[in-house]
Amino acid sequence: MSPHVEQRDFFYGVNFEFSSQTPPFARTRFAMEIRPIIGMRSAEYEFIVNPIVDVGFGRFGETHFAPAARVARKFGQDLYAGFEYYSDWGKIGDFKAFPEQEHTLFAVTDFKIGVVDVNFGVGYGLTPVSDRWVIKAILGYAFPAPSSNANASDRAVAGPVNPMTRAFVRTLQP
Repeated sequence: MSPHVEQRDFFYGVNFEFSSQTPPFARTRFAMEIRPIIGMRSAEYEFIVNPIVDVGFGRFGETHFAPAARVARKFGQDLYAGFEYYSDWGKIGDFKAFPEQEHTLFAVTDFKIGVVDVNFGVGYGLTPVSDRWVIKAILGYAFPAPSSNANASDRAVAGPVNPMTRAFVRTLQP
């Protein structure tokens, strides 16, 4: 993330995730997600875009474009509510037709329970190939960094966590 992200109206960064997956969640054993993070925030709202690229390694590996976005309103020091959108357009250079792409819209909330960050959402699939209903819950803990301000109340936003990507193992599939 950009330095002092919690103090900026415009922020950016990139996140890399490497994963080891098993069937039926993926056709390849190893994968990587490259997640650029581009965001803007005001005192009351935040907007984040993630033009994600998923890379599968191995014989069946493909590179997919899976963009995500988030808009949320701040209701308190550690309380947000909003919407997150996740998609998988398919293989780069050979995008599928819209009805064959995954598109899911989530109503989400972010809050804290003590030192634990909670992101909870209920999503609805917008296309025939999307899971119809998805529930997501993400728990996070920020380990204190040396010489950091342990009392800082502003959160550093990394963007929405895409439960539809290959790097994320869905635990609830209605």
